[in-house]
Amino acid sequence: MPCSRILSSSDKYYEDSTGSSRSSSFGVQIAFDDLWNAMAYVVLIWTLGFVSEKVLHMPSLVGQIVAGIIFGPEVVQLISSPFDKAFVLLGEMGLTLFVLEAGVNMDFVTLKLIGFRGALIAMVGSIMPIAIAFGIASGLVGSRKEAIAAAASFGPTSFGITMNILQDGNIIHSPTGQLVVAAAIIDDMIAIIILSQLEALVGTVSISSVLIPIVSSLLFLLVGGSVALFIVPRLLKSFIFLKEMHPEKRTRIGLLLMFSMLVGMMKATHSSKVSHLMGAFLVGLVFCRDDDMRVLFSRQFKRIIQWLMRIFFASTIGFQVPIKKFSDAGVIWKGFLFALSLLGKIMLVGFIVPNFSNHQKRYTGSHIHDCLIVGCSMAAEGEFAFVIATFGVNSGMVDEEIYASVVLAILISAVVSPFLLRFTIRYFDHPPKNDEFKEEDEMEENVKEKNEYGEVVKELPLHS
Repeated sequence: MPCSRILSSSDKYYEDSTGSSRSSSFGVQIAFDDLWNAMAYVVLIWTLGFVSEKVLHMPSLVGQIVAGIIFGPEVVQLISSPFDKAFVLLGEMGLTLFVLEAGVNMDFVTLKLIGFRGALIAMVGSIMPIAIAFGIASGLVGSRKEAIAAAASFGPTSFGITMNILQDGNIIHSPTGQLVVAAAIIDDMIAIIILSQLEALVGTVSISSVLIPIVSSLLFLLVGGSVALFIVPRLLKSFIFLKEMHPEKRTRIGLLLMFSMLVGMMKATHSSKVSHLMGAFLVGLVFCRDDDMRVLFSRQFKRIIQWLMRIFFASTIGFQVPIKKFSDAGVIWKGFLFALSLLGKIMLVGFIVPNFSNHQKRYTGSHIHDCLIVGCSMAAEGEFAFVIATFGVNSGMVDEEIYASVVLAILISAVVSPFLLRFTIRYFDHPPKNDEFKEEDEMEENVKEKNEYGEVVKELPLHS
């Protein structure tokens, strides 16, 4: 009988006395040791993130990245093949949902005000560090192609790292936060274009291989963005979200449509040589003016996204770090030299941030705060930077030593940029006393000294 073949004890999965797995001819199973390792790894991710934030007063993602480096395939090997790919996959899923959430939470009015400026910031934030890194790489490597491949890694901005810190600082929904979101999305598009151009340098260069990524990105940004904001919401309101529909039924249908569109747009953008994150962001824009969907999405997926993003920082980023090569002094000093290219983002991007306050001069007060926020946000390198660097070494365009130095520079940005960003947010939230306040304190002391009795009888404020 067929069922007896399936239930045969000789074919079913079990473990031997050593705890190792035996193969099975039916079904998919795992060994207990693999399950225990995965659970321990997740606990360590959370623990090191907690220690980083609460004890060391650094962003939690720093501890999470360290957890991936130490306990991943490079060092302790608590997570090794093939389960390392599974954790990287979970991290990528988390990033995709995180970008979808950013689109859903995008403020439509603010987006209209900052769209062009966001594109300008993204272009400057990509071109300047690449140009600086190219100059550095030209003095370290022999060929121009290798210098281009090494420098290309310093263009992208880590959407995951940046959004994580902006969200923790409660400024992601501010005009400055929305400006960074728009710039980071466009920055990812530029990164995909750069990667496609590197692929063209490896293979046979053709007009189509050069133009398709550029044209596709512009079409999805301009045409796709307009359709997502103005056309699709009207169609949904006219034909699906009818007035007499029950609110609970409406939200359930809305979630079904959202994730159906997400799967379709991810495939469409990837097939068109554009980042799948652009597809996720456009789907989020469709629902950005629907308050019910925004609330429902946050309630259903907020905790899930938080845990997946922890796995993203630990695995998708941490597993890419060749920590064993950092024992080479040459790799270290070259890595710190490459890290200087990020000054192109911190220093130059801030000068083109608009002044959202009508009560203060440019580059003073809240405007300098916005400039530093945008500059530090755009300086965080992450997911696409590792993708480009890995492509460079796998294709033979970059040698392993330069690759390790580039990765070290990316890792420095992934640690230093969030620290600077959080420091900036906290500094402007709790500014120290300036000279004006000191002068007022001195005036108050002088008033007290003039008391005819030589003592303070009553303290009065200097200003009403």
